[in-house]
Amino acid sequence: MLRPRRLARLLIRRLLPLLLVLSFLLIASRDSLAPHFVPAGLRDAKSVLWVISHPDDESFFFAPSILNLLETGEGRIGSLLCLSVGDHEGLGQTRRRELKASCRTLGIPDERCVALDEPALPDDPTIWWDVKAVEAAVNEYVERWSVDTALTFDEYGISGHANHRATSAALQSVVRSEPAFPPVYMVESTPLLAKYTSFILLPLHAIRTILSPSTALFVNSPRQYLQTRRSFDAHQSQKRWFRELFVSFSRYLWYVSLKRAV
Repeated sequence: MLRPRRLARLLIRRLLPLLLVLSFLLIASRDSLAPHFVPAGLRDAKSVLWVISHPDDESFFFAPSILNLLETGEGRIGSLLCLSVGDHEGLGQTRRRELKASCRTLGIPDERCVALDEPALPDDPTIWWDVKAVEAAVNEYVERWSVDTALTFDEYGISGHANHRATSAALQSVVRSEPAFPPVYMVESTPLLAKYTSFILLPLHAIRTILSPSTALFVNSPRQYLQTRRSFDAHQSQKRWFRELFVSFSRYLWYVSLKRAV
């Protein structure tokens, strides 16, 4: 009988190469598999709004969804609403300019890339934003840009940041209270260790998505991955060694899974 430690080593040696091969195959065949990974509601969207909390969220957590939706949808328009300018360190105006540059890299035009600077929505990891303030801001831009689909964080906010979680809570609240509000899809959080597995666990997420029609999976090609890295590079004021590690190993630069808010 194999000891637990030896069994674990054996599983890693056998499973890791298999997962890597399957991941490469999925990335290579992502276009033909797209109908299996994206529900019709998302495929048919014409005006998509990404609602984020801080400049650089779009690079860290949403880029695969932005690039895949905007590149594959003929006539599809993308917009991004950032609920704060990221002024926690007093660099709000710098970060607003960096966000514009990142949006351009991802295919979102300047006039549809907006960062708010509202006293009720400060960049602060200890503050839970007022739900009504977030709802009011989002509703304004949903109407202004004729949005028919929105994407944001899930309940945990990927990193657990209070502003991320409040953003998600507000959009889930408005979905429940306003039947006419556009469908909202949320990028799913993942356990800490799984977050830093690059594309290795992609096959498992692909199987889950195929078996769950209400979920979606967006996978970057190598070219799109490099494009995502360039969007991150636009945020020069945020360059830190640990952020470089994040973008080097994070699965969110390769693929994101989403679920619909209900």
